[in-house]
Amino acid sequence: MSEAPRRAGFFRADRCRFPPVAALALLALSLSAASPETTTRAQAPVASNVVISQLYTRGGEPGAAYASDYVELFNRGDAPVDINRWTLQFETRQGSLVTGSTVGFFAPQPIIIEPGKYVLIQLGGAGQGGAPLPVAPDHVFPRRIDIGADGGKVTLARSGGGVLDLSACPAPQDADVADMVGFGAAARCWEGTAAAPAPDAASALVRARGGCTDDNQNASDFQLLAPNPRNSATPKTTCALAGGPSVVQFSLNGFTAGESAGHFPVTVTRTGNTDAEASVLYSVTKGTADERQDFTATSGRLRFAAGESVKTFDALLTDDAADEPDESIALSLASPTGGATLGPRFTATLVVRDDDEAGAASSNPADDPSFFARQHYHDFFSRDADAPGLAYWTNQTAECGADLACREVRRINVSAAFFLSTEFQETGFLVYRLYRAAFPASAARPRALPRYAEFLRDTQAVGQGVVVGEGDWRLLLDTRQREFTAEFVERAEFRSLYPQTMTAAQFVDALNANAGGRLSAQAREQMISSLASGAFTRAEVLRMVAENREFAAQERNRAFVLMQYFGYLRRNPNDAPNTNFAGYDFWLRKLDEFGGDFIAAEMVKAFITSTEYLERFASR
Repeated sequence: MSEAPRRAGFFRADRCRFPPVAALALLALSLSAASPETTTRAQAPVASNVVISQLYTRGGEPGAAYASDYVELFNRGDAPVDINRWTLQFETRQGSLVTGSTVGFFAPQPIIIEPGKYVLIQLGGAGQGGAPLPVAPDHVFPRRIDIGADGGKVTLARSGGGVLDLSACPAPQDADVADMVGFGAAARCWEGTAAAPAPDAASALVRARGGCTDDNQNASDFQLLAPNPRNSATPKTTCALAGGPSVVQFSLNGFTAGESAGHFPVTVTRTGNTDAEASVLYSVTKGTADERQDFTATSGRLRFAAGESVKTFDALLTDDAADEPDESIALSLASPTGGATLGPRFTATLVVRDDDEAGAASSNPADDPSFFARQHYHDFFSRDADAPGLAYWTNQTAECGADLACREVRRINVSAAFFLSTEFQETGFLVYRLYRAAFPASAARPRALPRYAEFLRDTQAVGQGVVVGEGDWRLLLDTRQREFTAEFVERAEFRSLYPQTMTAAQFVDALNANAGGRLSAQAREQMISSLASGAFTRAEVLRMVAENREFAAQERNRAFVLMQYFGYLRRNPNDAPNTNFAGYDFWLRKLDEFGGDFIAAEMVKAFITSTEYLERFASR
């Protein structure tokens, strides 16, 4: 239940900088309501070209920059706006008590804010700390209004003196609401997905791009910066509202997931101008958590279609048996395209809550058929398992029951099936062949092989969103392959080896040499002719070499062995505890000796029963 608003009287401004209008009056209203804790609701009030562009809440406190709180308004549009009879309504909360105050703008003539201009409203302070405001306020209201040190809400309303109901958040369609800013932990409502942060004594909430950004996302529209109050004498700021920047960032600074979840969808938002396509690289990397034991490192490129503002990617979690403290995973965004820029939340942290008890684990989780199958999706496909696939591969082992011999054979077959699957052959194995066709062996690239980190990154780029058998997966896969190959040939390493001065014949012959000369004379001539005429691009020629059947057959065993290290051990073959390729060469000889028969060579069995593999999941 809330009290009816109580009119507290009229207060005339001490100073006014709205020339040439008549004297401006203020109406102060106060109300309070005992309100129970409710689930926070994110609202998106109707957009307005007059916005709250800056908010300073700690005036007068010890260590404060300034002696007074202030609110700055800004007209981000291209037409004058009359704010006569508009109000600023403040809400704070202490426990279950919600308190509000209102300041209104009243004058016998229009109160105009010109396009690109600011209005500075000075409020009272909470003590004797801080200096006077560095510029003359356009309006002074000396009475103390508690904006809320720990947070609250400030609403700019076209309400003509009326007070909005404090018991509910404004609805998105509420025409009375010109702008609303919810900030800090005490906020009950806000625009968008999260409240803006609460300022401390040395900072203010400052709207991005000089006040131009208004995506109805308080958390991303505002930054905590040194207070910099601007008044109507401040030079005009022009906003290009029709074609402003596209800002990409994480939806939150931090996320939390349970270890047993297996995966966590991380949300990335795009605000501002979303008319064009855009993309951004993402990565999930080591924080305090360990990539081999606690999560699967992933990276890739998120692609926003025109009009899209939200995308997600999965952080893949490993439900190991170790009793350990909660751990963190580092999330980051980089290299935006399509005119997009990174917002302040281009890094974030995912905290993983442990669910194991000391001494509780009696067996290795990898012994469980479901865990074993799901981890293969993470390790070989870089995605979480789809339900039908997980059920099928789990049952392949589970149906053996207590028959240990049956379980051993099935586990080997299940494991090898991930390398042999269409999904991996068309993603990971294709990426492997692109590297082998493109690059000769060098000190930086031993054996002309892709390195573990770049292989993971590139395989995920090719396979992003692809689940064989679901939807139009073949078209999506072909699109991803073409996009990746086009990007691959523009990399510095590739361009340095294949300058544009090379003839079509030189280009094709260099690739063919790397591929062991597997192109037929007819295929070679066709590629040279088509490249020279412009019928084929360099990317298309590289892909055709990589997809050559003889070349793929030549590389199959080499790739199979390399994936034992990449998939199971999560490292390069010559990384510690190895110092060279002796282990890789041993298993390649074995696999060649048995004509590619991984069961007879006992290669897969050796890796999935190795101490290095099993220790990834065991209690420690």
